[in-house]
This record gives sequence, C-alpha cells and structure tokens, in this order.
Amino acid sequence: MSEGRVALDTTVAALDLAGTGHHIRSLAEALRPLLGDRLVPIRSRFAAPHAGPRTAGAMARTLGRDLWWHQGGVERAARHTGADLLHLPAAIGPIRGTMPTVVTIHDLSVLHAPQDFRPWFRHYARIVIPRLARRAVRVIAVSEATRADVVEHLGVPEDRVVVVPNGVDVSREPIADSRKMELPARYVLSVGTLEPRKNLLRLFEAIRMLAERPATRDIVLVHAGGYGWLADDIVREAHSPPLRDRVRLLGYVTQGELTSLYGQASLLAYPSLFEGFGLPVLEAMAHGCPVVTSDRSSLPEVAGDAALLVDPESVESIAEGIARLWEDDALAADFRARGLERARSFSWERTARLTADVYASVLR
Repeated sequence: MSEGRVALDTTVAALDLAGTGHHIRSLAEALRPLLGDRLVPIRSRFAAPHAGPRTAGAMARTLGRDLWWHQGGVERAARHTGADLLHLPAAIGPIRGTMPTVVTIHDLSVLHAPQDFRPWFRHYARIVIPRLARRAVRVIAVSEATRADVVEHLGVPEDRVVVVPNGVDVSREPIADSRKMELPARYVLSVGTLEPRKNLLRLFEAIRMLAERPATRDIVLVHAGGYGWLADDIVREAHSPPLRDRVRLLGYVTQGELTSLYGQASLLAYPSLFEGFGLPVLEAMAHGCPVVTSDRSSLPEVAGDAALLVDPESVESIAEGIARLWEDDALAADFRARGLERARSFSWERTARLTADVYASVLR
C-alpha cells in the first residue's frame, strides 16, 4: 500500500467483549503483518468495560468518551502519533475535523429501531453517524445490505462506500471443558447480547412450544451473551416457570468457551430482527454447527444457502426451523457441510487486505 501511518481507534474494542469489539480486535491483529509499525492503535483513557446494569460511573465514562474523546480527542491523539489517516472502526467519531478519515459502519439499527437502544446513544447516534459518514473520505460497510442502507439513509455517494465483509477464525484457544458449564447432552445454542433486536423473547416462546411436542420434548436452549439494554425482561422471562428448565443463560463466555459451545451444539438459532452482518452465523458454520437464522437484513447474504431461513416475527416459523434440524440428522449433517464450505470464503486476513486497500486508495 501507499506509505503512510494509520491511526486505528480501538476504544470500543476495550469496551465491547463481543460484536464490534471482536471485529476491531480481529482486524487489528490481521492488519499488523501487513502494515507493521505504520498501524498505530489509539484509545480513550475512559475505555473501561462494564457488565450488568449501568452504574453512575459507567454513565460518566460514556459521556467522557462521547463528548471528549470521540469528538476531539481521537483526532488529536492520531495527529500526535504522526498518523496520515484515521480509521474509526465503530462508526463513532468527530463530526468535524481535517484529518482524512475512514469510517466502518456495521449497521444502522439505531436509526431504524431507536427504541431498542439507550436514550443517550439513540440521540447521540442520530446526530453523529450521518455527519461522520458524510465527512469521511471512505465508508467501509460490512455487507451489501449495510452499504445499501448507508447510501439510501445517510446520503453518502455510492463511490465512497466500500464493502469489506467480516472474517472468521476457528479459535486457537484451548477448548473449554463443557462439563464445567454443566451443559445438557443436546441443546440449541443462541449467541448475542441480551437486547431486544436479538429477538430472544420470540425464541424463548418457540422453545416453549417445542417442549410441548413429543419429538422435541427434551429441547433445551443455551444462550451465551452479556447483559445489554432492556435485558431485564429477557432475564425475567428466561427464569419464568414455563422456561426454567428449558432456557439456560450463561452470560458472557470466553472465546474458548464459545468454541466449545459451537462445537457441541445441535444447532445455532439466530432469529435476529436486524443485523449489519451477523457474525455468530459465520462462527457457527466455521465450527460445524448447523444454523437457523432470519430471512431479514444482511443475514441471508451472509448465510447463503448454508442455513435454514425463518421469519423472525413468527414464533411458529422459528419453531419449525429449529424442529427440522433438531429432528432430522441427515438434514443437520447437510447444513453442517454447507456451513463449513461457506465459512471458508471468509477470513480476517482477507478482511485486513481489503481494509488495507481502502487505506491505500485514500493515502494515494
């Protein structure tokens, strides 16, 4: 690529243990062999992870990041390192500035369904994301669905929006001993932060329906994912009498533990209402886990013909998709093979190469 130093804002990687944070950590690791010391990670001193319900301290750190770091400090820090280009990989950054900027947009769900996000972030994002995208030299979208969304809803010219898909790696960490997590012999896995757009209440209802049928009476759902916005209703429902023995919430798990969960699950159920990419779908495929997912947003694009697609707004459709893979070993084996083949076309090395190409086009 053209010579030049690139400052990569890794603040969100220190805050988000999954999702966007995982994307940033994986991208940074894959970029290092390509850029060497021309890649300069920077991050806010307010980047401290938190778990569970929001505390006053966590909210104060959020304000510090959003009002100081993301709107001024990040560009100052980039200039201090001697960077020629600033990459903002979490779609948060200064709406004004003079440094050439690349912005990655994962999805626009906060604009489509603001009620699913914390009040501060929904108002902040509505102001920041459109302005940040329009001032960027390049916008990276993680899928064609997100690219179309950016062009249509943010008014960014098509020639400034580049699709760079996420990658996937089979974890190199030791696989966790599933006995320590006390998993059932067979289970349906779901993965993601406990928040409304993951559609977990409909998924729980589908599991309850299936538990009443003879062929699926032994079904159990195991969910891996941390505490998010409006999680209380989800946790309350999971602990309700009809689901107490049917739904198991593990909370946040390590990458090694997640690898074990994917490898031993009968299938992944991911009926999300909206995703810019849907990385758990690809991760499950890479670990030989058959997938049931939504027929909405980017998920059909990522899944291709390697997953069963269902209507996420229909409990019956979700239940039928799960039942098909739970009951039919031959069908599950077919989707397992398709998923493994599909996952081979995605890698973080490819993501890094395409990202470096974007940097080069800007630096030229």
